[in-house]
Amino acid sequence: MNGVNARAVQIHGGFEGQFRKVHKSAWEPVQVNGIPQLYDTADAAEVAAWRALLAHLQGDIVGSGDRASIERTKAEERFGKIFPGHGKKPVVVERR
Repeated sequence: MNGVNARAVQIHGGFEGQFRKVHKSAWEPVQVNGIPQLYDTADAAEVAAWRALLAHLQGDIVGSGDRASIERTKAEERFGKIFPGHGKKPVVVERR
């Protein structure tokens, strides 16, 4: 059974914070804009890993819908109507 957890792993030049999600068994590094972060101390790396895990749990699982609406907006800009219905007016997507 997978369990959530966070840890600090010493790598060349510092420490990397890693966390494990509920639905995955692999450890994931703390990233900012897709770039793994390096920390000076093990404590700072582990704190960052716990915060990243908490952000994942509150954002991806509980979710506010922001991620989905952004992706849908991008898709509509590129491809036009999404789920227009049959012969009906297309659904207008508004960002709030």
